[in-house]
Amino acid sequence: MPSRSARDNILAGGFVVTGIVMAVWMSFMLGARSGMGSTRSFTVRFPISIGAPGIKDGSAVLLGGQQVGRVTGVSFFPPGNAPEAVDVRVEIPDAVPVFDNAVISLERPLLGSLSSINISSAGDAAGVVKPIGTSARIDQGDIIPGGLAPPAFLAQAGIGEKQIAEIQSALSSLDSTLTRVAGLVERAGPQAEEGIADARRLVGDLRSRFSGWSDSVDRILAGVEKGAARLDPALADAQTGIADARAVIADVRGFIDGNKQRLNNLIASAESAAAKLDTVTIDTINAALADARAAIDTLDDAVARVSALIAEQTPNLRRTLANLRLMSDNLKLTAVEVRSQPWRALHAPTTKELSTQSLYDATRAYAEAASDVRAASEALAALTAAGAPALPDGTTIDLAGRTMTEAMAKYQEAEQRLMDVLIREHRK
Repeated sequence: MPSRSARDNILAGGFVVTGIVMAVWMSFMLGARSGMGSTRSFTVRFPISIGAPGIKDGSAVLLGGQQVGRVTGVSFFPPGNAPEAVDVRVEIPDAVPVFDNAVISLERPLLGSLSSINISSAGDAAGVVKPIGTSARIDQGDIIPGGLAPPAFLAQAGIGEKQIAEIQSALSSLDSTLTRVAGLVERAGPQAEEGIADARRLVGDLRSRFSGWSDSVDRILAGVEKGAARLDPALADAQTGIADARAVIADVRGFIDGNKQRLNNLIASAESAAAKLDTVTIDTINAALADARAAIDTLDDAVARVSALIAEQTPNLRRTLANLRLMSDNLKLTAVEVRSQPWRALHAPTTKELSTQSLYDATRAYAEAASDVRAASEALAALTAAGAPALPDGTTIDLAGRTMTEAMAKYQEAEQRLMDVLIREHRK
């Protein structure tokens, strides 16, 4: 029977071995997870032309160069048929915001064979079109298209998927252009050879005909010499015509010399007519212009006097208009009083009626003062807003201000009078 110490050693050793096994198992379990917390899985689908070389279970999923998830599986699509794409299932934490328009690509290292899935752009909610009520973020089980990331040194130089696509498109266009040029050259080859043969035959014909053309040129030169010989009589005739022209000019000069006196008389008559035009007609025109200027000056003087008269009588016109307005207000108040109390025009008022008359008079004076204040304020506001021209002494706005001040003084006086009448009537 084993001793107590041996049994304790066996129990301690078993406990240590069990702890080591549990630690190793926990490390494998934790290493197989993307991180703590809830996760979501989706599929990145790569075309079969790109594939997913270097991707296997546990490969890193990067965002901004930092690992945020892992690859959980790789399969072909569609299953059981000729594959068209490679599906890579990835798992990332729910806390990582990745949207449906994210840019996900396969990133291969320059050295080695282990690749990774790189999320170069997480996308944004503004560019996602999904049914109302659904999230713009990648959901569980979504399928996102993937592409091939350029090498790191090209990415640092600013060459991305767009630039690679443009380069591929340019190469395709160049290839098609070269193919078309080769076809054109191949189709036009026989025609070009035929044209060269025609040119050679034309040069041969020219060489064979050059000797005949040399004889023709000699004959043409001989004909030119004969024509020059015939031109000599024609030149003699031209000289004869020039002599005749000189004779005509001499006759014209003789006619002018024989009629100089008449020509001088015609020129003197023209000069006399021009002198009369300068002295008589011009003076008459100047006198008419002077009369017109005098009439314009008289008209300007009359307009200036009328303007001065209007400026001088402007205060009187303003007072007249104010009196007309006051008379209109008084007639309106009189009509109101007669309509409200017609009996006052038929018999003498009593003491109470006189008291009431005082109240009515005070009220009417108050109403007139309020009307004056309103009219003065409206006139001042109109002058200030419209920028009215000043009177000759420059006091348009100042006059309106004084009118406003006087109207306010009358308004306060009428208000005080009305208050006194109301207090007196209340005390009775």
